[in-house]
Amino acid sequence: MARFPETFIQQVLQSVDVVDLVGQYVALKRKGREFVGLCPFHEDSNPSMYVSPTKQIYKCFACGAGGNALQFVMNVEKLSFPEAVRTLADRQAIPLPKDTAQAPQTEGGVSKNDLAAVCEFAMTYFAAQLRQPAGKAALDYVHGRGMTDESIEAFGLGYAPDRWDSLIKAAAQKGIGEGQLVSAGLVRRRDSGGCYDYFRNRLMFPIHDTAGRVAGFGGRALSAEERAKYLNSPESALFDKSSMLYGLQFAREGIVRSRQAVVVEGYFDVLMPIQQGVGNVVATLGTALTDRHVRTLSRFAEEAVLVFDADVAGAAAAERALEIFLAQKLHVRVATIPAGKDPCDYALAEGDEALQRLIDQAPDALQYVWDQRYAAWQEAGGNPSQRQRLIEDFLQLIVNSASYGAIDGVRQQTLAQHIAHVLNASAIDLQQRMKALKRRITRRSGGGQSPVASARQAAFGPGAAAEREVLETLLDRPDLFDDVVERLDPDDFNDAMLRTLADRMWQLGHDGRLSIEELLGAEDLASLSGTLADMAMAGERRGNHEATIEAAVITLVSRRQRREVEQLKQQDLDDDENLRRLQERLSKGDVRKRPKIE
Repeated sequence: MARFPETFIQQVLQSVDVVDLVGQYVALKRKGREFVGLCPFHEDSNPSMYVSPTKQIYKCFACGAGGNALQFVMNVEKLSFPEAVRTLADRQAIPLPKDTAQAPQTEGGVSKNDLAAVCEFAMTYFAAQLRQPAGKAALDYVHGRGMTDESIEAFGLGYAPDRWDSLIKAAAQKGIGEGQLVSAGLVRRRDSGGCYDYFRNRLMFPIHDTAGRVAGFGGRALSAEERAKYLNSPESALFDKSSMLYGLQFAREGIVRSRQAVVVEGYFDVLMPIQQGVGNVVATLGTALTDRHVRTLSRFAEEAVLVFDADVAGAAAAERALEIFLAQKLHVRVATIPAGKDPCDYALAEGDEALQRLIDQAPDALQYVWDQRYAAWQEAGGNPSQRQRLIEDFLQLIVNSASYGAIDGVRQQTLAQHIAHVLNASAIDLQQRMKALKRRITRRSGGGQSPVASARQAAFGPGAAAEREVLETLLDRPDLFDDVVERLDPDDFNDAMLRTLADRMWQLGHDGRLSIEELLGAEDLASLSGTLADMAMAGERRGNHEATIEAAVITLVSRRQRREVEQLKQQDLDDDENLRRLQERLSKGDVRKRPKIE
């Protein structure tokens, strides 16, 4: 497709607040003039990403990611530059230029934006079908679970008719072809030719991604003969059930406000608590909890409370999830629903206050596991080997938690002493066994330079400090360009990357358009977005702009003049007069203007 005009790109960028945009993916806290949060582009346990509302940029000082709203969407959604422009324009309801209106295509032939539009259409269609006579059984079921009409509409619940082509026909009337429906996972192709609806006679739950787009669906069977009670959309360019959480679209604000995420297992286990007033609840999409789920949660929450069914399967699911949370250094607690109920039933029967109390009183993960292990240890009475295995399992969990950094050495020792007291065993023996378990763990090596520091040293080198300071200052104070341009030009920059940036900045400066917005809006500079964001923030934080740039310019001009002196000394020409004049300027420290060599 044709490139978007620079004026259109700037129009899109000016319509987006980067703090609001990043805040859809990461919980941000104000820190001085900036906002800080966990970086979504690497495993970040200490907030290392800063977002500047004045510069409209973000920068991670651990992994180096940075840029403006365009680069953030490119990185988080895995989009090309034109796709990111189109995505932001669509979100801001800005019409595309006529000669660039064709959507960029993904490998499957349909763009992510088109997939989202198709899923949005399907959600509207399914919601309308729920109110039709054919959807009465589905609507009665939803009402029977305690959902109000207001909640049904707010959550976008719907019904997929019990026909093989109802969605296909409805989509065709809107100009949506079978190929788009196949790419969105809404229909499937027959081996004999043609297509059929993937969801049939099912209660439909739309599933949103972190950007708030409808990315897929979950369908609950309404017929007892269906082998699969729940059916999720197949994987697509937009739908990834191993990282997506149901209800995050509705719960994100509550999670950020409380700094706590409540994790349950089912769709109604999310919707009923939210309807009852517990607004920070999410669920996995019928899959086991993964580290990607936890990384998503860690961007918004400092703590997770697992609320699983009070049965063997629920307890097993909770224990499987614990180490994943511990490995991500996200504090985790486990609440147990009374036997015979799930979170939905409990919230409906007991009310929001009882559910909230259950969550608030949930023991932390290690206490929960210890209670489970100790109960099993008591039941194992006459089986010493089984008792030994139960204690060994729990000690291993403690050691793993310490190696992840989830607990400190004091907590580790306290737990060992508590176990020794309860079991009437030797605390010293338990600590020795824990040390032996610790030796088995392969630890990641620590220390050394951060990736950004290493990259900076490799990219710029110690001799380029002045070059960098000139550009950093100009990014924060473009009004100083007129003074700098009289004394420097891009050829004064030795570092190839900095010379590339200087060349573009000089072009923009001569046109009166020098700004970080213009530079980050240039597609050919997209690969340098992290460097530009880093430099812009450094310039803003340093302050003292006039003195900084004056010292840096003097350094570069003096370096250039010394180089010219050396070049003249090496020439076999009668340059004595030029050499004398240049040396005289150097001795006087006159570096305010470029020296004129006759």
